[in-house]
Amino acid sequence: MNGTRSRPAGALGLALILALVFVLAFRFPADSGRGYLEAAAALLFPTLLFAALFRGLRAGWIYLALFLGLVGIFHWVPGTIAVKGPLPYPLALLGAGLFYGWEALGFLAVALAARWAQRRGGPWAAACAAALAMLLWEIHGFHVYSWSWGAALGGVPWLARSAAFLGSHGLAALLWACGAFTGAELAAKRGPRRILAGPLVLLLLLTAGAGLWRMLPRGPLRMLDVVMIQPNFEAGLRRPGMEQDMWRRSDAELKALGWPRPGVATLLLWPESSVLGRDDRRPSERMALEAQLRGVAWLFGTEGGDFNLVRGEAAGQPSFIQAKVEPMPFGERMPGPPWLRQWLDEHLGFVSQRAGTLTAASSFQFPTPQGPLKVHPLICSEALMGDRVQAGLALAGGDLLSNHTNDGWFEQSPATDLHAAQIRLRAVETGLPLLRATLTGKSGVFREDGSWVLWGRPMTEAAHGVQLRWRPISTPARNPWVLRCIMAALALILAYRLTRKRIS
Repeated sequence: MNGTRSRPAGALGLALILALVFVLAFRFPADSGRGYLEAAAALLFPTLLFAALFRGLRAGWIYLALFLGLVGIFHWVPGTIAVKGPLPYPLALLGAGLFYGWEALGFLAVALAARWAQRRGGPWAAACAAALAMLLWEIHGFHVYSWSWGAALGGVPWLARSAAFLGSHGLAALLWACGAFTGAELAAKRGPRRILAGPLVLLLLLTAGAGLWRMLPRGPLRMLDVVMIQPNFEAGLRRPGMEQDMWRRSDAELKALGWPRPGVATLLLWPESSVLGRDDRRPSERMALEAQLRGVAWLFGTEGGDFNLVRGEAAGQPSFIQAKVEPMPFGERMPGPPWLRQWLDEHLGFVSQRAGTLTAASSFQFPTPQGPLKVHPLICSEALMGDRVQAGLALAGGDLLSNHTNDGWFEQSPATDLHAAQIRLRAVETGLPLLRATLTGKSGVFREDGSWVLWGRPMTEAAHGVQLRWRPISTPARNPWVLRCIMAALALILAYRLTRKRIS
């Protein structure tokens, strides 16, 4: 223990190794096929972190490892801030540094909570404390970029299926609990059997989850033809003729595919910011006629005043309008209560987007030969938030999820891959396919069984057609009480372990 503290060079080297493993858990492109390496790194990082912490590595070195790991994953943030601000690059760099530092503090708090419990209750107490603290940090902590450690398991379909029971936050808690237990055993220099017990139990639990997933109740078969248009418009561009340009692209793709076809409805998806520069909250018989003439249901990203909207049109249906419910902090809206946002807007020259509300009408419904079908739309970063998806489906229902994303701000950076990797478990959690329509990046489909497909490269123009067949799955993870019960159980077990240790 004292040796670790007395050799700064060794501690720095260990911090750099930890940072590298951190990056590997989230650096792989979402469609790379290297999901096993991503999952292994997501378990290896907390294991090594806790082993080092429990053997005496100072918290400052742990914080440095976390900070550098976040820099490696989110190195594109300064450029995005500079472009979107717009801000001078030094100020953008400062903003990114504050972001890295804040997110690292949350992970450090999880680590220190586990260390406190380990000293008072042993490995099991450390595991419970790590899991509980991770759930609290991911679900209730303030995040500029909402993300989950459990998303790393989405790289392997059969591992991802446990999200149907635990959600991505539950998987994150499981990974960090295993890391804390195994790290404690490593620090105590236990034998291989004790050290491997945690990873083996984790593997058994994930395997059992994959098996139980097949037993979940399914709904009736649904069929849908989907066309997604990726125009590669400049981020934030507002110009006349954007809708006409999108129809030109859409008509060409529909003609090439020969859709609509008999017996199957066709859904046309346009990404976030595909039509800008006008207020699409207003009634429009012309827009309803556009969809009717082509025989499609049409759902697209647009705006209305200071709202970020999706609008839907289908023959015989009222126009559908839904505003983004959770504008991203700093990027789209200043954080905090209304009085603080107003003060920040006035003094920083920013205009915060207004937030929409979820209602029973927050899903886009249109007729199909198999009966009415509901699409629940998520605007860009909303798909990162499992609780936002839960709330929307609970209120409005849905047979399908759509994600309308403007990723043009990120240019060629890996940000579009990170976004895709972080949202792919929404499909498994809800038991519904998730259609990802991007402005400039990788559009694709995430399926309820954990598989996925992404097309093309960032900053490219494309049009895609996919024939969907699925049965909606009733998943426990849709119920917010699942994680609440898990947190209550962890708190009780932790209290028992701490009390038992003290009595003994």
